[in-house]
Amino acid sequence: MPDTQQAREHPDYRFTLANERTLLAWLRTGLALVAGGVAVATYAPDLGVRWGSAAVALALVLVGLLTALAGYRRWRANEAAIGAGRPLPAGTAVTAVAAAVASVVVVVGVLVGVEVLQR
Repeated sequence: MPDTQQAREHPDYRFTLANERTLLAWLRTGLALVAGGVAVATYAPDLGVRWGSAAVALALVLVGLLTALAGYRRWRANEAAIGAGRPLPAGTAVTAVAAAVASVVVVVGVLVGVEVLQR
């Protein structure tokens, strides 16, 4: 009987696997942002102003790193909640990453505008 009781208390493995897939999506997003930063540094050396490319590249790499770390933190919190049978915690990471990416896009838009106006 104790084995049956323990089996009932263990969370459904599908929730854990879904949580892992979500973590992998966060990691892919972070890696894509880092790759974007490398691409900007490599292929857009003069983006509007002398320091523009370096600033955008550094911002993308940092946002990518923070995205991966936020995904891990969220995965860990979700795993704890799943194991304890609690509701999943609310997260602010999605909003923060979206705001950071939107900020980088605005800066890139301004720098491209400066580049176009200088021609």
